[in-house]
Amino acid sequence: MKIVFCIVSILLFFITSNAQWRTINADEYEKADNFAVSETNADFPFIFEVTTEFIENGKTVRTVTEVNERESLERERIKLTILTNGRETNKYQVSVGFGNVFCSDDGVSWKSSKYECSSPVMLYGRREPESIEYSVTEKSVNGKQVKLYREYSVFASSKGSKKKEFRESISTIDSRGLFITVEDAEGTLDPKTVTLKRKQSWIKAKIKPVVSPIK
Repeated sequence: MKIVFCIVSILLFFITSNAQWRTINADEYEKADNFAVSETNADFPFIFEVTTEFIENGKTVRTVTEVNERESLERERIKLTILTNGRETNKYQVSVGFGNVFCSDDGVSWKSSKYECSSPVMLYGRREPESIEYSVTEKSVNGKQVKLYREYSVFASSKGSKKKEFRESISTIDSRGLFITVEDAEGTLDPKTVTLKRKQSWIKAKIKPVVSPIK
């Protein structure tokens, strides 16, 4: 009887879990994503952190971490850390208004700029996927209800490669509709190989006032 009870309990667990997951269409996904982008990035002050791992043959060869302390729309403090083959380099940026940007390689010596300081941002051209899937899962994390929105795209093989590519994005959104984290993965298929991982997180926090580093 105990064994039967355990099996029934396991089945009920999986039924409950599956009931929390459902496929959605692009409109529902984009509505949730657009709201989260707009409202999360307007909920000042907060700390926005992005960590990107570049992977080759199953090993991380480069890690780029950006920590952005956002006091308000035009006042922010950024530290960019790049780790390659055990060597670490840092870059810093302070913005105190539109067109009032300051850049530094050591956090001590600063140069003014009207534009954003250079950073190794990966830009992709628009590609149409062969297929795309959307889903949402509702669950409880630390006693709080969240929704996990998933977008999974498959792309035709690019020039010089016979393998198809994939991109997966999982956004964890709180009960207010704001981002907690967004985790992305990219790579190739057959077999599935991850070549890039990226995690974005938003943390509500008190921030030391952002002021000009040059007086």
